[in-house]
Amino acid sequence: MAKTKEMTSRQRMLTAMRNGIPDRVPVSPDISNMIPARLTGKPFWEIYVLDNPSLGEAYMSAVRYFGMDGWFLYGAVMGGNKQFPLVQSDVEFLFYDNISVPKELVERKIIRRDEEKWVEQWIVHTPLGDIEQSTAYFRNAPPWDVSNFVKNISEDWPKIRWLMGEDWHWDSKKIDYELIGRDEAVYGLQVHSFVDFWDGIRNGSSEQMIFDFYDQPDLMHQIWLYFLEFTKSRTRGLCRAGVDEILMQGSNSSMSLINPTLYRQYILPVNREISKICRQEGVICHLHTCGKSREVVEMNCEKAPLFDVIEPLEKPPNGNVNLSEIKRRYGNMCALKGNLLTTGNLVNGTPRDVEMEVIETLQAAGEGGGFILSTGDQVGGNTPDENLFAMIEAGKKYGRYDPNGALPDLPRKIGNID
Repeated sequence: MAKTKEMTSRQRMLTAMRNGIPDRVPVSPDISNMIPARLTGKPFWEIYVLDNPSLGEAYMSAVRYFGMDGWFLYGAVMGGNKQFPLVQSDVEFLFYDNISVPKELVERKIIRRDEEKWVEQWIVHTPLGDIEQSTAYFRNAPPWDVSNFVKNISEDWPKIRWLMGEDWHWDSKKIDYELIGRDEAVYGLQVHSFVDFWDGIRNGSSEQMIFDFYDQPDLMHQIWLYFLEFTKSRTRGLCRAGVDEILMQGSNSSMSLINPTLYRQYILPVNREISKICRQEGVICHLHTCGKSREVVEMNCEKAPLFDVIEPLEKPPNGNVNLSEIKRRYGNMCALKGNLLTTGNLVNGTPRDVEMEVIETLQAAGEGGGFILSTGDQVGGNTPDENLFAMIEAGKKYGRYDPNGALPDLPRKIGNID
């Protein structure tokens, strides 16, 4: 039988994302930030505050260390308010969308510094008044917002809207594209669901964010209409800059936090528009929704899938997805990515346990192409390196395709493993 030509990681990932058959199943555990930051051996604030190294550099170092297929989401395309120059802003990530904000409008300072935690504050000046946000950075854990910009919606949303603008422009440069090296990773950029966007700038807990939809529905609808137009513009800009994929970031949009009514009202219409733009521009469209996402998959695939890739398809107890069922129902229409349990064998089991779970996952969804072996969500920082190595090596060992999309090296039964 003819041997499939070996691909680069980027080629392999893109082929699978387009529901094709690569040389082997791509293996790309979601090690978004905790693992790369830990591997530097530095306090996490060195990465998140001082860019020493940047998170993108740390991620690619981790990709090479583990020998995995890369999924690079750490770049940017500058843009936003057409009244502002295209600059990389100190507050870009606080809006979740790399928005250009002139530096003279921003005061940024460390307001607390001890051996375990730094707290950084931003004050942004607008003609309508100031807004304030602060973030805690920990020695061995990811950042956590202490306060967010929108404390009173009627007072603070107009300031955010002034910063974001009414007409938008986008650069053509893909920042940090060179970090992916020689085709070692897919270069993707994110747009956010309205729930994730609002949760990112709204002060208080996620519960407060949900209360807003019920307590102030007319105002939230107006904000949503603005967000929809902004997100459509941003998506076109990112596509035309030449990114490999657009990731619709919906971490807070699962049924673990909201309900189908809110999803259909505020998220699904945006997904339709983003999907339409990506297909017009020929760019892969990718949905991320962790937690309980079976209903999310069903809503986004009611007639035809809105997304080329859906992930991370978390299984119980963290989620409610049966991977075999989702592969059977939708695997011929879109690619799937997932779904090893991050709170199970990866963190608590042995390398052998991890290998068994990889085999079960490949049996559920690997054959026929259109599958990326990954995790049900971000891998925890306390996950042993040897278990990640076991996942990656097992994926490579059992995930090689023949030209027909079969996995000839995959055991049919768990007991058939040497």
